[in-house]
Amino acid sequence: MARFGLIALASWLGLAAAKDVYLDWNVTWVNASPDGYERPVIGINGEWPCPQIDVVVGDRLIVDVYNGLGNESTGIHWHGFHQYATGVMDGASGVTQCPIAPGSHMQYHFQVRASYLYTEITLMMI
Repeated sequence: MARFGLIALASWLGLAAAKDVYLDWNVTWVNASPDGYERPVIGINGEWPCPQIDVVVGDRLIVDVYNGLGNESTGIHWHGFHQYATGVMDGASGVTQCPIAPGSHMQYHFQVRASYLYTEITLMMI
């Protein structure tokens, strides 16, 4: 019984250490050479590849996304982030959310449910 209490306490302390992680992203065209040939690609905050996201289990990720593409709708699809009860935040444009129109803004927010190092997101053009 004492062991269960220690596990419960450790879990509670881990959740108590969880934090809100705020990111502010401007999705725009940038020049990059993903395959050795420079061309316009979709970047975040003027950079490509897109930024790494550093979070831990229990954190709440809050990302303000502005679509500065000018001529394309977009959405952010989160590879590896499990969307329990937040499917509308999954970013599959036309499936679980409407695309973000050029010049528009969307705020994604969900709790991190699994422990991974997230380095892959997909910017979708619709």
